[in-house]
Amino acid sequence: MLNLRTFFVAALLGLCLSTIPAQAAEPPTRSAVQQSLDKIAERKLADADQKALQQVLEQTLTLIASKEDAEKRLTELKQQLSLAPRQTAENQRELTRLKASKTVPTTQRYANLDVPPLEQMLTERSTQLNDLQKSLNDANSLTITAQTRPERAQAEISSNQTRIQQINNLLKTGKDSGKPLSADQRNQLNAELASLNALTVLRRQELAGNSLLQDLSSSQHDLLTERVSRQEQDIQDLQTLINDKRRAQSQQTVTQLSIEAQKAGSSSLLATESAANLKLSDYLLRGTDRLNDLTQQNLKTKQQLDSLTQSDQALDEQISVLKGSLLLSKILYKQKQALPHLTLDSGLADEIADIRLYQFEVNQQRELISSPSAYVEKLLATQPPEDVTPLLRKTLLDLATTRSDLLERLNRELSALLNESITLQLSQKQLASTALSLRSTLDEQMFWIPSNKPLDLEWIEGIQPRLTKQLATLPWTSSVSELADGLTSRPLLFLPLLLLIGALVWKRKALYSKLNKLHSDIGHFKRDSQWQTPLAILINILLAMPVALGLALCGYALQIDARGQNANLGSALLQIALAWLVFYTAYRILAPGGVAQLHFRWEKPQVEFLRGWIRRLGLVVLALVAVVAMAEHQPAALADDVLGIAVVLTCYAMMTWLLSRLLISSPTRESASLFRKAVGVIFTALPIALFIAVCFGYYYTALKLSDRLINTLYLLMLWLVIEAAFIRGLGVAARRLAYQRALSKRQAAKESGDGDSVIEEPTLDIEQVNEQSLRLIRLALLGGFIGALYWVWSDLITVFSYLDNITLYEYTSGTGATMSMVPISLGDMIGALIIICITVVLAGNLPGLLEVLVLSRLSLAQGSAYATTTLLSYAIAGVGFVSTLSALGVSWDKLQWLVAALSVGLGFGMQEIFANFISGIMILFERPVRIGDTITIGNLSGTVSKIRIRATTITDFDRKDIIVPNKTFITGQLINWSLTDTITRVTLKLGVDYGSDLELVRNLLLKAAHENPRVLKDPPPIVYFLNFGESTLDHELRMHVRDLGDRNPVLDEINRFINREFKAHHINISFRQVEVYLKNMQGQEYKMVPIEAADKTSAPVPPAPPAAKDAPEPPDIRLD
Repeated sequence: MLNLRTFFVAALLGLCLSTIPAQAAEPPTRSAVQQSLDKIAERKLADADQKALQQVLEQTLTLIASKEDAEKRLTELKQQLSLAPRQTAENQRELTRLKASKTVPTTQRYANLDVPPLEQMLTERSTQLNDLQKSLNDANSLTITAQTRPERAQAEISSNQTRIQQINNLLKTGKDSGKPLSADQRNQLNAELASLNALTVLRRQELAGNSLLQDLSSSQHDLLTERVSRQEQDIQDLQTLINDKRRAQSQQTVTQLSIEAQKAGSSSLLATESAANLKLSDYLLRGTDRLNDLTQQNLKTKQQLDSLTQSDQALDEQISVLKGSLLLSKILYKQKQALPHLTLDSGLADEIADIRLYQFEVNQQRELISSPSAYVEKLLATQPPEDVTPLLRKTLLDLATTRSDLLERLNRELSALLNESITLQLSQKQLASTALSLRSTLDEQMFWIPSNKPLDLEWIEGIQPRLTKQLATLPWTSSVSELADGLTSRPLLFLPLLLLIGALVWKRKALYSKLNKLHSDIGHFKRDSQWQTPLAILINILLAMPVALGLALCGYALQIDARGQNANLGSALLQIALAWLVFYTAYRILAPGGVAQLHFRWEKPQVEFLRGWIRRLGLVVLALVAVVAMAEHQPAALADDVLGIAVVLTCYAMMTWLLSRLLISSPTRESASLFRKAVGVIFTALPIALFIAVCFGYYYTALKLSDRLINTLYLLMLWLVIEAAFIRGLGVAARRLAYQRALSKRQAAKESGDGDSVIEEPTLDIEQVNEQSLRLIRLALLGGFIGALYWVWSDLITVFSYLDNITLYEYTSGTGATMSMVPISLGDMIGALIIICITVVLAGNLPGLLEVLVLSRLSLAQGSAYATTTLLSYAIAGVGFVSTLSALGVSWDKLQWLVAALSVGLGFGMQEIFANFISGIMILFERPVRIGDTITIGNLSGTVSKIRIRATTITDFDRKDIIVPNKTFITGQLINWSLTDTITRVTLKLGVDYGSDLELVRNLLLKAAHENPRVLKDPPPIVYFLNFGESTLDHELRMHVRDLGDRNPVLDEINRFINREFKAHHINISFRQVEVYLKNMQGQEYKMVPIEAADKTSAPVPPAPPAAKDAPEPPDIRLD
């Protein structure tokens, strides 16, 4: 019964398994696919179909090759797994034997060999070491591969299974994207299915034997590490032996030459030559010592370089596999702590130059003594004949031969020394470059991967045991004892600081008195000066120094004698000292009646608000600084840091509340500039972002950013204080200048005899300072702030290169065979946003800066400066627009078509706007109108108040602003009454009765014009008798005035004069006469005639006062 049940279960399972790949067939063979590929031309397909078919067949061949390769690797893996236990045991036995064996010291084994054989042996050992290093690198790669194989294999198997399911669905439906599958496409899918199955079997086999492979790679790594260590020690001992033998030879040479120098006796020639040989031998000895030192440094540098290279290679593999995991973060923290502290020889370049120079001198001496006998004869020729003896000749010849040998050895020594120096220099440069690259990679990865688990419910439940453990490990007692030891063991180092702290505390009352005296001098012209404010700020800093110096002293003592975590506590105390100095100084500056209120003239409510705000923010920053300083020096302990996370989250919450309160409740929030409001919003949002980052596990990232943000906050506070100090300095300078001018006027008044007058001192409020000077100062402060900001954030700038690895989308570049896909990363997107921000800032500020710094110093016509700055703004905006699109992947060949299309489209759709734009440029450069000109255009008259690129603003005589498009000025008729000359002609017309004295009329009109001061003498006024009217004799007075504002006043004054004078001379001003007839109901008509009124006595009318000067209203347009 059991066998029957088993049979049915097996049959059912086989049926189910057979139905899954029912649609799949056997994969095609290589020969069949190759035959189809060779005969593809015989099918006579279209070019596009033929290329597509060729691509399908080639991919099928590639998939068949992949399947065969996977099967081959599977066979090799099975063989390796079968041999792995035996190889592991052999490696372990070999390692045990090596550790148990005793090595004979190198000095005993090769004591009888000379230097050349030892150097050859050293070269062979170095080659063997290189081979062992390569094998060790391979073993490291195998170890990392075995450690990370589960994650990689599982991910690949999952991906393969998904693709297998897709292929089965395609084969089942027989369609791909709605099109039926051809036989060649089915063969390709079957080949891919077979390849995926083979790879899946291979990965499963690797997972099954991963423990054996990991044991094998670990045993190989341990064995090779021991061999490399022994080989390095052997090379070190060999090099030491070679160095000792070299020194012994050099020392022997020095000793022999010293003896020969003593035997020289009283002969001055022998003494000179012996001393020269002794000097060369001494330099040879020192050169040997330096060569030995350089060789040892080269060995050490090479070992460090090999170690860093292995770490770099291992790190790349670990990053590629363990992307963003907590395991990777722990590995990174350990590797960063294991990075060596490099001590590079900075004087190698100068030493190499000195060696080359001395070697040149040695070669010159070798040429002089190339023939010892000739050299001796030359020396003896300078001696008296009676002093030349055979013994002297022989001794000199021996000395010359010895010197020739010394120079030869010294030349070889210098060549070796030069070679070692250059090698060491190159090795150190490569070591520094590798270390910098590795450190930047570690910083980049550590910044962008989580260091902790997210703060979920599980983390909250485990707070109590972790917090208890963390508090127990803190060095409470050892820190106090080591602080006392550090202060007492080095009294000469810490005593000056203690004396300085005591002096500051002792002189605290004197500092307060001096500060009050400085405050009382503010506003007094005799005692107030620009140096009062810097001195007051300095005194406030001195008042904050005792506590800051005390904290710094304790921190420095802990760092010197630190063990365990005390070094981290010491660095935390140093950071707390800096924070105390900054915030307490700011607190003192904001004291009632202090620097902010008296010197900077800040409003009292604002000072009181900021004083309380800075006190609370300072306490928060002190706590945050302590945690950040300690955590940055022990990143490996961040995963178990409970106390630090609690403090950091509390500080972030408090900072958010305080910064938002500053932004919302500050008394001067309404008058703050847009830039300061933007900075306030950014600083308020940053603690919230950091709070969220810590909650998601990015604790290390939040700490790094917190450190830089605190330093940025210091810079902002310093910037505000320095800016306020400069503004006060400019205000004091402006008041002093006004006072000096007042004295100058007073002195001039005395000298002119106008009598004494009391000098009224200017008010002591800050006067309006020179805008140009203030703008330049703010520009300089902004440049300094940007430079300091770069210095603060410079070490974190490199970490943002990690964003280049996050691809958002891709675009095609090139055509045909050169076509490629170019990725656009998150870094490119952020770069484009930065370009936009820079463009906005430059377009808004650079034109104004150019006008202040350059254009204001040039004699440009009015409007040209504005046109230049406006065009510069548009050019900056255009360059920023193109740069932004380039950063986002829009190439210029595509962009130029976009620009052309936009130009055509905008040219038709926005024709008027472009016409106004071009007209505005023409107006600004050709200047047919200027600001302040009185113009008439069409039916509109007024004064030009603004000229802009698109339109011009005209203020009419009703004080209303009228915006006129610039195109109207170019295409329409324009009258500019003040373009070249403001002199205009005023015409006054009047008629007199028939029978009037025409000559008298003429004289009176000319008299009215000549006696009026507004009428110009040149050209002179003219009177014309123009016409006989119906009832008048028409006259016209033509005169000229200097300004348009004089036109209406002169008409008013002359009309009054004419009315008065004509009445006095009984000349009637005619008016149109009308005869009136009345007709009654009976048809009778009556003519109306005037009745003469009786003369009435009237009081004389006083002369009217002169009319006020009117707005420059143009006359009615008439061609005379």
